[in-house]
Amino acid sequence: MKLIEFDGQEIKLADEAFFMRPILELLEQDKSKKKTYFWQQLSYLWFMCDPRSSYMYLVDEEARASEVKKQEGFDDDWSPSPLLKEAMEAYRASTVTTASLLLEGMRKGIDNLRHFLSEVNLFDVDKNEKPIYQVATITSALKQIPDLAKALSEAEKALAKDFAVDDKARGNAQKSAFEDI
Repeated sequence: MKLIEFDGQEIKLADEAFFMRPILELLEQDKSKKKTYFWQQLSYLWFMCDPRSSYMYLVDEEARASEVKKQEGFDDDWSPSPLLKEAMEAYRASTVTTASLLLEGMRKGIDNLRHFLSEVNLFDVDKNEKPIYQVATITSALKQIPDLAKALSEAEKALAKDFAVDDKARGNAQKSAFEDI
């Protein structure tokens, strides 16, 4: 479900998002005229939870939260309220697709491989003074990186396609509220 859209400059909220109680409560809590804090919280939610977020390459959520706070202008000591955390969980649940689950698994696997390759020491030996890692094994893994990068890119495109569902029916007619169900 496409509840929140980010076009690179502005967060846009679909009408259906206001049917999610935590999001509506976040909006109602912000008593300011422009709802600046509400939009700031929503940007945090999107960057942390949306599978299309440019921060999703950070598989570790704490690292992602730190980077989002730093890059998006949050105070260092700021943390999401319990209500924002609830909204984040509701949003995550509403954006799950097969493509997003596969992409998440793929990102975790690639991140584990990245950690392994950055930590491996070809000079490590076991108790019998034999190398733990074989050069051929490492070079074989390295040769697969371009294929993995291409597969990840294709998976990200498939996910984008999942979210790019056209809301119009044939002949410029609008879909009814429950037509996709």
